[in-house]
Amino acid sequence: MRDVASTQERTSDNAGRRTSTVSANMSPAAAFSTLVTPMVATVAQRVGTLCVSADPESLHKLRVVLRRLRSLWWAYDPLIDGSQARRQRREFKALADSAGQTRDWDILKHLLADDAQMPHSFAALIERVDLLRGDALLHSRTTIAAANVEALLAQGIADVMLQLEARPFDEPLVGFAADRIATAKKALRKRMKRLLRDQHAGYAEFHEVRIAAKKVRYLLEFFAPLIDSGNGIGIVELTQMQDELGKLNDIVSSESLLLVHKDRLGECGMVDDAIAYLRYLKGHHMQSADASLRAVGDMLASEHSGSD
Repeated sequence: MRDVASTQERTSDNAGRRTSTVSANMSPAAAFSTLVTPMVATVAQRVGTLCVSADPESLHKLRVVLRRLRSLWWAYDPLIDGSQARRQRREFKALADSAGQTRDWDILKHLLADDAQMPHSFAALIERVDLLRGDALLHSRTTIAAANVEALLAQGIADVMLQLEARPFDEPLVGFAADRIATAKKALRKRMKRLLRDQHAGYAEFHEVRIAAKKVRYLLEFFAPLIDSGNGIGIVELTQMQDELGKLNDIVSSESLLLVHKDRLGECGMVDDAIAYLRYLKGHHMQSADASLRAVGDMLASEHSGSD
């Protein structure tokens, strides 16, 4: 089966990181500005492209950069007004979800078009998926245009910079970064422990781990020049785990689309066959994800015990 989203997300992230290097002698405000600037440029580029193109990759990259912005605001949460930060993260999430509505149809189409293990062709169903994808794209464009994303982001950055520049900050940036990464890792360990101990865990628990792991990974990427990962969990290990969890998420999201829009997708028998196919894939990938999670869980536990 094609790896529809996870590899593309790494490519998107890599493109946004090349010009965002922080250094230990920076103030929190300077580091924030350095990190957020290339993301602002990516948002402007992707929003502009969305207005004139139906390219799935632009939607995906817009969603990725909005997720990274949410993580950056979370990283700086202790230094800025908490209610403002939470509101800004909610706004980023709403916009990412809007872009994701179209992206989810693209993923479903890819899964149905992958004929390596197909019991039969889903060509007629894919035609219906394309039509509904068009409706979702129109909604995404309308929502994102109405939000005036660039102005929203500019105001949010101005608010953060004003607070950071007015606040005395004696702790070295290295210490601040290490504390935030440690907090994110603690949340990830908690969610992984809960998942791995629960023999009846379902996709919701896998999804919680995926979100927590993504936050840790983004923070490691933001502050990579400031930290010594040593033998601890790193970007490579988290990315490998997220690849497995990303594949699982693609399948679950696609199954959900089929269930919600079943009455709009044509012949019920074919939709039922597609749902059964996705459920087969889901079972297979939950096993693969479980193995990957256990490997990362062991590394996190070892890292935590070594720091005690």
